[in-house]
Amino acid sequence: MEYSGGYFLLSAASANQPFYLTQVKDGGFHVEKLISMDEEVGGVFPNIFDIWAGRKSKRPTPVLSKSVLDKVLVSMVFGTLEDALEGYREARPQDPSVSLIGISLDEKHLPDFHDWRDPINDETGDGEGVVYCLKKNQPPNSGGIFAGYDIAGYELGGRFLSFLGNHLFEDFLALDPTLSINKYGLFPERLKAEELARYTNDVLKDLVGAEEDLMWLPWKITIYEGF
Repeated sequence: MEYSGGYFLLSAASANQPFYLTQVKDGGFHVEKLISMDEEVGGVFPNIFDIWAGRKSKRPTPVLSKSVLDKVLVSMVFGTLEDALEGYREARPQDPSVSLIGISLDEKHLPDFHDWRDPINDETGDGEGVVYCLKKNQPPNSGGIFAGYDIAGYELGGRFLSFLGNHLFEDFLALDPTLSINKYGLFPERLKAEELARYTNDVLKDLVGAEEDLMWLPWKITIYEGF
């Protein structure tokens, strides 16, 4: 059983994708349209912390109405597909690259996720957005298209650092030269993604400096709009 971790808007125009795709191209792979839960890699928006603080984003992002922004959970996730679709419909005319994805986690990984986290970091009684969504134990909405698995660590504040954002793809290839990723820059097989997540937690944190404060897990990505 898989449980939803929420829904995200992505904008390729808001990310520095050529920089992060260099490691993929060097490995001989071609990505048609990159999907990532990482703000820097995938162009996840809006960052509600930046909006609250009045900070300008590093790159232009679509402007959303207050009624949509009020539905964004800390710090850049929508709790329901309906709320995310409302944001998508506002953003898409401003930026044709905008897309909508959902993330989910296999229930066997939930104890690791929740045990690793310190509840004192919760922004509200229910926790940050992704935490709140996972605690509801609801499956992701049907109707989407399976895109693959992103190996990512969950950061304080409701953000993710992905394997591409931490430049781990070359290390994955060194472990398994037969490794492949799909046209979205994701891993197509669950068992392989789980193996690589374990390797990141058990080896790469010490070996190459994978972010040691994170619990790296295989997150399933589902496409709902924009692809």
